[in-house]
Amino acid sequence: MDEKLLNIAYKITSEGITTDILNEIAEFFEVDACSVVLSKDLDLTYVKGSSYFEIHGIDIKDIYKKTKDENITVKKALTEGLYVTNDYQKDKNANKVFKKLNLKSLCLLKIDAEFNAIIGLESFEKERVFLREDVEKLKFIAVFIAKALESIIFKDFLNNKIPILDINRIEFDDKESIRKWLMKHLSNILTTTHSKALSFVFPKYNIYAFLSDNKKDNFISFKKTSKIHNMLTYRMYSANIMGPCVFQYELSKNFLSCIETAKQELDINNILIIPIIENGELLSVIGYGYVYEHQLSKYDITLTTMMAKKLTNYIASTKEFTRLKDTITKSEEDIINSFILAIELRDTYTKGHSQRVAFYAKKIAESLKIKDNLIKQIHVAGLLHDIGKISIPDNILMKSSKLTEIEYEMIKYHAILSYELVNQFRSLEDLKSIAKIVRQHHEKCDGSGYPDGLKCKDITLGARILAVADVFDALTTARPYREAFLPQDAIQIMKSEVEHFDNNIFNNSIDILLNNFEDAIIIGQSSIIPKAFDEYKRKFEDLDRLTGLLSRKALMGNIDKMLKLNAAFKLYLIDIKNMDLINIKYGNNFGDKLLIKTKEALLGLKEFGMVSLARFGGDSFMFIAPYAHEESKNIEKIDMFLSNLAKFVKFKFKNEKMFPDNLEFTIVKTDYTEGSSANELIFISRRYKKAISYDS
Repeated sequence: MDEKLLNIAYKITSEGITTDILNEIAEFFEVDACSVVLSKDLDLTYVKGSSYFEIHGIDIKDIYKKTKDENITVKKALTEGLYVTNDYQKDKNANKVFKKLNLKSLCLLKIDAEFNAIIGLESFEKERVFLREDVEKLKFIAVFIAKALESIIFKDFLNNKIPILDINRIEFDDKESIRKWLMKHLSNILTTTHSKALSFVFPKYNIYAFLSDNKKDNFISFKKTSKIHNMLTYRMYSANIMGPCVFQYELSKNFLSCIETAKQELDINNILIIPIIENGELLSVIGYGYVYEHQLSKYDITLTTMMAKKLTNYIASTKEFTRLKDTITKSEEDIINSFILAIELRDTYTKGHSQRVAFYAKKIAESLKIKDNLIKQIHVAGLLHDIGKISIPDNILMKSSKLTEIEYEMIKYHAILSYELVNQFRSLEDLKSIAKIVRQHHEKCDGSGYPDGLKCKDITLGARILAVADVFDALTTARPYREAFLPQDAIQIMKSEVEHFDNNIFNNSIDILLNNFEDAIIIGQSSIIPKAFDEYKRKFEDLDRLTGLLSRKALMGNIDKMLKLNAAFKLYLIDIKNMDLINIKYGNNFGDKLLIKTKEALLGLKEFGMVSLARFGGDSFMFIAPYAHEESKNIEKIDMFLSNLAKFVKFKFKNEKMFPDNLEFTIVKTDYTEGSSANELIFISRRYKKAISYDS
């Protein structure tokens, strides 16, 4: 691989997509300019160009947006994957504006990702003939551009899309006011998702709606008519759809007349259907229509789901809609307990956390002799302060290593999401005050907290009390990455960061926290999680989520047990060579499949006494092979098996065409006598592996 190209790739990884990097790409490919375009249904959501455009007074963003419908080359690149023209001036698909700018040659490559994006090479000064090797090199760079774009999409999602989820109360309760209210928020969703049409059905409340960007046949109905029965969203509701799905016109036109209608009347070719499910019950279905084949990213799915869920939950919890249909609500206590249970089921390390924090906060509040009503608000806020963590993925919520910047941003949003969820408890007294305490419980008096960076004077008294209780309990609770601190040590840590807290509250809380620590532990042990769940949770925590094998932590525990018993064994390390290149060349999906097939092949070693097969790293496996000192035939059989591992893995793929030409494994064997702990044996195994890699 060209060293300059590798340097560009490294820069994209560390710096993202900058003008300077695009300049370097243009220089490498010997063209005048380079551009990156991200689109949703040809609505350009991100355009970045090299400095050539600015120097020559070319507003590339404005040109792309104004000419999106005429830009046939972009459409072809998105649908066909690649568009190359060495003589743009004679190209029948040429855009008039770019033609006038004297563009001579163009190469547009669709970036292989879960969203629609292209990278372009533009030559204005002279004709450039793009060869196959140019395209292959551009594909290599596109892999890194895709990762940088994913980060841009996610930040936009956090900063610009989540705030749109705010939904205002309905001012009046007559049907016309409700209709206008629904139209306003559905129109907002239509615009935000860049869809050309949207349909929404919520049969429990007899709500049926359809909107399009040209406002043709828009309606909101509170009756189920024959027109409703023909809506795709209603059909999916009737079929009890339980997961997002996509309909493409060409695949569906022969058996669904509603898709035929969407094609003929609105030119819709691609439809995303999202079901909203609560406690296993299908509540509503929302559908988004797109004119062009719109590749939907995980952020599109998340955003559209969150919007539809927010709207659905708001309707279900707003008293005005009871005029449309009577509803049955659970008691306030049951709802709160359900949310606490949901959090604890996600993360057993926080078992009892909400109850303990609420207990500490109530004790602190009582000592300050504040009003009983505020003490109650603080206690309820303590129970509910972390419910937003329901939305945080497991691999982030329970990560044992340091969080990345993006992962930390996701964790920080739990305060806002908790606030949003608490706002749905319409039966709660003092709802706004409780929600405000929940939102601010991670604010710090020096302004370094989140989500709003408030100073002490702007943080509510309840949130300042809750912050002290929350930090103390967090420090005195064990986490995957550390043991619990003793109560006295936790207080010393908090004293070292005293600027984070209200001084008066913190100083008044020290004795209360220490004196009530044991009682809080007892309260936490009375968590509502069924005891059996802890066992199941721990069992699954010991498994790798891709392969189902033991995790690294579980393997190390088993190695230490074998050493303690002084049992003879060999420790094997099997590493897939050049896994990074395999992922780049064949894609991450193939890489995952290769790991799974390798696991399946290695399971054949069980007949030779192999135990504790584990996925030890991104591309490596380890297992233990016990042996008796006087008998080592099984070890010889294992060695023979592993020498043919590449053949066994290839056989697992059977007749599939896509397979690495020279799949190789690095295999290392370490005897139990070479180390006194799992860490030491693994260190030695890695040293052997490095030596083999260096020699080869």
